[in-house]
Amino acid sequence: MKTLALHLPQYYTFPENDKWWGKGFTEWTNVRRAAPLYSGHIQPLVPLNDHYYDLSKTSELVWQHSLARQYGIDGFIYYHYWFNGKLLLEKPVENLLKTKEATQEFCFCWANEPWTRAWDGKNKEIIMPQTFGGEKDWKAHIEYFLPFFKDSRYIRINNQPVLFIYSPNRIPQFDQMIEYWNRYLESIGLEKIYLIEFISTFNSNAFSKYSEAVMEFEPLYSAHYQISYVRQALRFFNKKTKRTDIIDYDYLWQKLLEKNRTYNNRKILRSCFTNFDNSPRKGSRAFITKGATPKKFEKYLHQLISQNRKDAADILVINAWNEWGEGAILEPTEQYHFQWLEAVQNALQ
Repeated sequence: MKTLALHLPQYYTFPENDKWWGKGFTEWTNVRRAAPLYSGHIQPLVPLNDHYYDLSKTSELVWQHSLARQYGIDGFIYYHYWFNGKLLLEKPVENLLKTKEATQEFCFCWANEPWTRAWDGKNKEIIMPQTFGGEKDWKAHIEYFLPFFKDSRYIRINNQPVLFIYSPNRIPQFDQMIEYWNRYLESIGLEKIYLIEFISTFNSNAFSKYSEAVMEFEPLYSAHYQISYVRQALRFFNKKTKRTDIIDYDYLWQKLLEKNRTYNNRKILRSCFTNFDNSPRKGSRAFITKGATPKKFEKYLHQLISQNRKDAADILVINAWNEWGEGAILEPTEQYHFQWLEAVQNALQ
């Protein structure tokens, strides 16, 4: 089984963040200022040995890849931000092309959402709109992907470069764009894209006729589609009244393990989460899975791996490697040291 972790290529300064949030802002800014909301709430999360890294440094890419290899993480799914030709958070993955010492496999997930001021409570104020162009933009985008697709570390299935899309239903002429990309790749002797759709509240079912697999984005998928109607109503009430939205970790994992939905013969990637707690970003309006520990994660992950789910692919996706602002991390912390990674290693063995 190939084990992949979602990866946020943040944690370095760039002009847009300086403009929107203040000079020197990175994700670490939110992480450092987090505070506990109840007794036993582990915040702020602190990287082991105060390793608040700068991901624009190639040495940090090498460190992450080496650590992943040591604990059985085969590769990373890097979030990719493309706004009709405008790129954000691109520096780490562009550096990765030149950093052959970072040896793990990788691929992209196009996170095709607009950026808002959600971090300071103004969710409806868009700071970077997500606009989509026509063929000119499609050509520029596939040409940007090309050096990555050609890299020997880029993840392929049946020799096809793997590409995750966050919300394909929000992209006008999506299937026409995929057709264009596939024709372009075939014209230069490459295989067509192996397209994988996120299934979430934003993309509730398989949308594209060209997607060959789906990945239910956890824990948000199960927290929306798997829980009881009573708990759904409570979550809706908490959101409307701006209260902390807390759900029991064990309960949500049990619901995750009960999933049996199929998607018209598309492959289903096993997907899971370490923990979820976006209070560093949202304060008291956070969504928190309460009661998470590495030992529980190891137990539930072993059960997930052992399942014989219909149409399941031999791929496991973990949310996440380094979503520190959402509490979904595998990287070592002062609180748990390497236990999240050890949980993966133990479950796989």
